[in-house]
Amino acid sequence: MRICSDVHMHSVDFSGDAVSTMEEMCQSSINQGLERICFTEHVDFDPHYDDSIPFDPVKYDNFIDTMRSKFGDKIKILQGVEVGEPHMYPEEYDKILKRNYDMVMVGLHYVNLPMGLHWTGNGGKDIFTFAVDRIYRRYYEDLLAVVKLGGFDVLAHFDYPKRYLKKDAQEDDLINEILTLLVKSPGLLEINTSSWRYGFSESTPGNKILKKYKDIGGSKVTIGSDAHDKKDVGFGVERGFNLAEEIGLEVGYFENRKYCKL
Repeated sequence: MRICSDVHMHSVDFSGDAVSTMEEMCQSSINQGLERICFTEHVDFDPHYDDSIPFDPVKYDNFIDTMRSKFGDKIKILQGVEVGEPHMYPEEYDKILKRNYDMVMVGLHYVNLPMGLHWTGNGGKDIFTFAVDRIYRRYYEDLLAVVKLGGFDVLAHFDYPKRYLKKDAQEDDLINEILTLLVKSPGLLEINTSSWRYGFSESTPGNKILKKYKDIGGSKVTIGSDAHDKKDVGFGVERGFNLAEEIGLEVGYFENRKYCKL
């Protein structure tokens, strides 16, 4: 089956780490034969982030309206957001939840992790392994806080640190707690295909976490390329659908904050 939806992408107009415009992303999606896309522009509240753009919700609404007027007869354009670290900014997050988006996605891109100089013991040879373990521990502690906060539709790129650390570290107790809480909530897990673009053999999250999600009682996922460049739109989404089908997970998307099966 050819999947015709990509529901995680960013444009340079609203996400500071993207390189292609919203119009270019739409045109690339049409060229690939996609029937449905969802922009999930970054919403970050920490002014010190080096790649963030202050989020302008009115401007975003106007851009989406323009894209729908221009391309609406060729493709369904959904409007979402990806809110970073919502547990750190609950009041600002609550304002986002009150706006009329199709999908609210949350994720972690930063963790507050003090680095001790004593980590450089053994001539610095042990710092990487030690740091990776600490980073993953803090990451999953914060991710648990995000899921406890709730309010979202989709939890983005579950084991995100592996994209940059090139190494995985399983915090099984925390992962089980997060997935159990997620399954009991209205929120879903995402199969993020960007890690394949970075040369990994697994999606984000990987097979082990996806199977654990299914075993705990999870039944639905969304799939997105996390594209920040027009050339990456749709990357891996068919492979992601095949993976979901193999594990026994249903694939869908959100429109007006309601889940729809593909």
